[in-house]
Amino acid sequence: MQDFTRPSGRLRALPLGARIVYSVFLGFTLLGLGFTSWLTHDMVGIDLSRANEYYAGETAIGEPEEPAGGPSLVLPPDAENLAAFEPMPQRKLLEITHFHLFSMPVYLLILSHMYLLSRAGPKAKLAWVSMGSLGTLLHIAAPWLVARGLAGAVGFYGASGALLLASYVVMSAVPLAEMWRR
Repeated sequence: MQDFTRPSGRLRALPLGARIVYSVFLGFTLLGLGFTSWLTHDMVGIDLSRANEYYAGETAIGEPEEPAGGPSLVLPPDAENLAAFEPMPQRKLLEITHFHLFSMPVYLLILSHMYLLSRAGPKAKLAWVSMGSLGTLLHIAAPWLVARGLAGAVGFYGASGALLLASYVVMSAVPLAEMWRR
C-alpha cells in the first residue's frame, strides 16, 4: 500500500512481478474495451442508430402492444427437425466474452497479488501467476474456438479450464494457509 501514497511516476520502479501482473490486467482491460466496441456496434451501432429498435423493439416507448389473448408458441416451419442445442449466436458469444474479459482478469489480479505476498519462491510465483494468466486467456478464447468448429477445440477448452483451476486453487490456498498457519 505504500506505493500508492508516494509521488506518481513510480510504475517503472515497481518489482518485476507487480509490473507483469499489472500489465496482464491492463492488456485484458484493453481487449475487453475492444470487445465492448464490437458488441456496441453489433447491438445498437457505433452511432447508436439502432438503439430504439434494440431496446424498444418494433414499438416505440410508451406505445404498448395490444395483448393477443394469451401466450402463443411460434415455431419455425421445420420445427420437427430442431436439434437439442442450436449453435450459440455470435451476439451471445460476444456478450459472454465481454463479461469474462472484465471479470476474470480482476479475479486473476486479486489472486496474483495475494499469491505474490506469500512466502513462495520467486520461480514458483512466476510459474503460478504465468499459468493463471495463460489459463485465463485460453479459457476466454476457448468458446470462440469451439464455436468455429476447430479440430481439438473441445479438448483445448478442457485443458484451459484445468490450467485455470489448478493455478487459481494454488494462488488461493497458499496465501490462505500462510495467513492462518501458526
